[in-house]
Amino acid sequence: MKYNYRGFGLNITSDIDFPELVAASFDIADVNIYQGVIIAPVEGKKIVWHHLALTITDNQLFLEAKGIARYLATDGRTIIVEPVDKDVDMRLLRLHILASVIAGALLQRKMLPMHASAILHHGELAFITGDSTAGKSTTLAGLIKKGYTPFSDDVVVLSPDLQTSASYPMIKLWEDAQEKLNHGQFSDQSFAIRKGMNKYGVFFHEQFDTGSHPVKKIFILKKGPVNQIESRQLKNAEAFNELTKQVYRKMLIHNNELKALTFQIISALSNNCIIYQVTRPEVCNVDALVEYVENLLLG
Repeated sequence: MKYNYRGFGLNITSDIDFPELVAASFDIADVNIYQGVIIAPVEGKKIVWHHLALTITDNQLFLEAKGIARYLATDGRTIIVEPVDKDVDMRLLRLHILASVIAGALLQRKMLPMHASAILHHGELAFITGDSTAGKSTTLAGLIKKGYTPFSDDVVVLSPDLQTSASYPMIKLWEDAQEKLNHGQFSDQSFAIRKGMNKYGVFFHEQFDTGSHPVKKIFILKKGPVNQIESRQLKNAEAFNELTKQVYRKMLIHNNELKALTFQIISALSNNCIIYQVTRPEVCNVDALVEYVENLLLG
């Protein structure tokens, strides 16, 4: 059986059912995902990252997730998946596709994935990005709780002319963040991101926006040795450098062409957006952080 989806700005046809993605109808797929036997490239840049082994060439990304599957993305058009066995954890198998593998395919298509959440406000996007555990997804959820429209969590895709695409309609929240948000919309724990992890996917399929919108503001969240939340606007080289840190799966930027693409897109973002660095204390009230970001958004 074939499944058709829209995600990451792409029409995707797949042998694998993805509950994380939105079903779509189209005549021609941009990317085809199917299960098969993989012949790994011999040449290429070799990377070991956490439990993953990667080989990268100009038109292929080979990824092996030990105990789960091997993956091969080619020309930004095909993704082959070779599970280790028939009893593999399909949620983990899909997770690697929706993360590193699709990032490789996007770069092959000359599209840049950014590690950012985003809301839509008056036809414009506000990115929420920054350090790991700084509260990106929680801030996104807090703004949705206040009535703002979700666009994407974790990844936003950018083209050279700053066309934007959302990844897929799921917000990933740790259990303690769900408790702090204290809202029915974010209380569901039926979809664990992976077994044994207290992190859950909360869906917004019906609100998923497949359009492109201009980026107006970017909030870079950080934890720091501060007593209260503070912020400052970033410009020029400092803005460029901080935004460069937010490129998703940056280790896949392996050749001069992709480095030039990254420079072009990050430069355009830093020149055309209002960028704030928001520093929060190690222990921070969720509602206070959300209110602080909202005041900057509306200011």
